[in-house]
Amino acid sequence: MRISSLPISILLCRLQGLVAQVFRGLTTRRLAVAVLLLALCTASLREAWDTDMWWHLATGRYIVEQRTIPHEDVFSYTAAGQRWIAHEWLTDVLMYALYSAGGTPALIVAASLVVTATFALVYFTSLAGASATAGVQPYAAVFTVLIAAFASAITWGARPQLLNALLLALFQALLRAGVLWPLPLLTLLWVNLHSGFLLGLVLIGIVLVGNGLSNVLAPAATGAGYKLRHLALILVLCVLAAFVNPNGYHMLLYPFGTLGSRAMQSYIQEWASPDFHLRAYWPFALLLLGGALVLVLAQHKGTATSVTDLLLFFGFGFAGLVSARHIPLFAVVAAPPVARALGRLLRPLLRSDGRGWPLLNWALLLLLIAGPLWRLPKVLEKERQLEHTRYPADALEFIREHGLAGKRMYNSYNWGGYLIWNGLPVFIDGRADVYGDAFIHDYMLAYWLLGDWRVPLDKYGVDYILIESELPLARLLEETDEWVRVYRDEVAVVYVKGDGHFEK
Repeated sequence: MRISSLPISILLCRLQGLVAQVFRGLTTRRLAVAVLLLALCTASLREAWDTDMWWHLATGRYIVEQRTIPHEDVFSYTAAGQRWIAHEWLTDVLMYALYSAGGTPALIVAASLVVTATFALVYFTSLAGASATAGVQPYAAVFTVLIAAFASAITWGARPQLLNALLLALFQALLRAGVLWPLPLLTLLWVNLHSGFLLGLVLIGIVLVGNGLSNVLAPAATGAGYKLRHLALILVLCVLAAFVNPNGYHMLLYPFGTLGSRAMQSYIQEWASPDFHLRAYWPFALLLLGGALVLVLAQHKGTATSVTDLLLFFGFGFAGLVSARHIPLFAVVAAPPVARALGRLLRPLLRSDGRGWPLLNWALLLLLIAGPLWRLPKVLEKERQLEHTRYPADALEFIREHGLAGKRMYNSYNWGGYLIWNGLPVFIDGRADVYGDAFIHDYMLAYWLLGDWRVPLDKYGVDYILIESELPLARLLEETDEWVRVYRDEVAVVYVKGDGHFEK
């Protein structure tokens, strides 16, 4: 019996039509979005350079192996037993799980995906309510969000704080859409991922105040999508949700202690104000100054920016000027209002049907997709060399071979996490909140020769010193008989007490 070929012909025609539709569907506007996402994915593929990554992994390992969340220090000998609020405990477990499954490459890819997801949310928030200017708005949003993303690049890497920007962007998107019910559930998750959960409460509070002022100043212009009393109730529920964590109410107080630490602001670079002599901070300057100019021009043209957006822009902008650590948060909240204002300003000047040439669009898209595929192997190759160029891997092997591992060490702050991961009790590490301002100041007396360098060494009975080879303290120790150099390479140097026992 002969089977008719008609159904097959129809199927082929429909398939051909579908392919043609997909081919023509890659408009210039959609290509612009693809450019944004692929550029972010490519640029955020970076080596796992953060020195704190190692103690986060060690914490995750401890929680998994001991099946308990630590409430006191278990990694140092100088602060052993002292209260420790492991506020990132859930993130640490997730990082350890990723590392166990795929090593540092898994952490690198995960960090890149978090950055990309963060600014994808920022982009779509920038388009919210922009139907009147849809012709230009996607391009204005892509341009603005790219600047915002590169402003935040100073903190890119396998770091728990990336989740603060992601969750802040998600809170912002939900508030903009008027979808409030997930916020308490997200707060419950956030408070166990990072102490930055307070940002979500601050964001809701600013929106509440801003919309309240708008109701008073211009009731007809307010289109919040929800009533203020509902938002106030959600804020209360979010505060209550924040209590659901292993440290209870202490988590609500913890961020204020960190923000008030003078030692952290004085000695830790990312807590200091941005140095605009460094090019890494220029995108932040452009977003802050250029964004302010765009908002002013939009106001002058009669397209007013909401009170809420102004409060967010200038409030988080001030926070970014106070501490570079806050710049990514400013980037998240500043990009949407600036993008919307820029779209309104450009609308009379630019006209586009948004289609372009499909063949050229697809060629560019395929070229862009090659970006992450080309960059990732290079990043991973550099990552494999990182342990021996940035950390004292060879010195650590020497320490173990010569019976020093169980003795009291004075170590570089930047290497504390790496040493913890490798099982050594440390003098200090990146958990500055555990040690306190007075201890950090004592530590710096020796590390940067800010005073009597013998004070911390004698006070804590240090047996050997592991620091960077080119540190001023290393040069000083070369000239004294109190300490003897027993190891040196391009990265690290080891000294033991001149009268101490050493297994050669």
